[in-house]
Amino acid sequence: MNYFQREKRVFCGSSKRTAQYQEVEIYPMTSTDGCRAYDRQVGRRPRGTPEAQRNHNAKAARRFFTQLVNTNFTEKDLHATLTYADEYLPADPEQAERDYNNFLRHLAVKCKAGGLPKPEALGVIEYQAPGEGQKPVRFHVHVLLRCQLSRDEVEACWHRRGRRLGRANADRLQMDKGSLEALASYLMKYTNRKHRWKRTRGIRDPIVAPPRDGKYTRREVARIAQDAALLHSPAFWGRKYPGWELNEAQAVYNEISGWYISLKMRRRKKGG
Repeated sequence: MNYFQREKRVFCGSSKRTAQYQEVEIYPMTSTDGCRAYDRQVGRRPRGTPEAQRNHNAKAARRFFTQLVNTNFTEKDLHATLTYADEYLPADPEQAERDYNNFLRHLAVKCKAGGLPKPEALGVIEYQAPGEGQKPVRFHVHVLLRCQLSRDEVEACWHRRGRRLGRANADRLQMDKGSLEALASYLMKYTNRKHRWKRTRGIRDPIVAPPRDGKYTRREVARIAQDAALLHSPAFWGRKYPGWELNEAQAVYNEISGWYISLKMRRRKKGG
């Protein structure tokens, strides 16, 4: 069976030219795999036991969430944490979702009244019910928000029929190495908790470039993956991807197909 290496790049931004963050995957393919349908399935195929498949699916979901965050938000935007007072604590996830939808509606009304653009949001409703073998976690909501309202105005929208539901705290987003990966990881790090995340219509998907074959050879990928200094070298990857700086590199070996390399990169600042 003949193997070749495929490069897949995901750009997080409004366009490839302006994206400030990208992820690169370099993985083996076979001559019988080289169709678009198969390529779409790479990363979602079963990995043995049902538990391994669930872990794989959860990892893929977290990766896509991170890409969504980096595609749609910058340090100009807000992160709001919404909590509940005891008397307004939801009885079920559906009530928490209604409260979140009302919060977005209140924001939209204020923006329209002020002649401002419609707000766009990516929200995560987090909780853990008692009796599931886990410590209970109260309902709360994390919201990444692109909105021109002030922080005080945003916080004031957390209410139910005029009654404040609990605490609301909004802060500017903090970039780490040119990305919001740290924040996205924090929002999804408790895998044993229940999460519901929702996006408004204006939240864009990351840009997936057409895959490229032949840029790397199987031998070259193996050499890079087994040389830690080379794998984690910003200078080396900067030459491979001009204009980009390395945030993180990982290599994983599969006994059947060979080495997989994944990269996370940020746009190099002008003059840097």
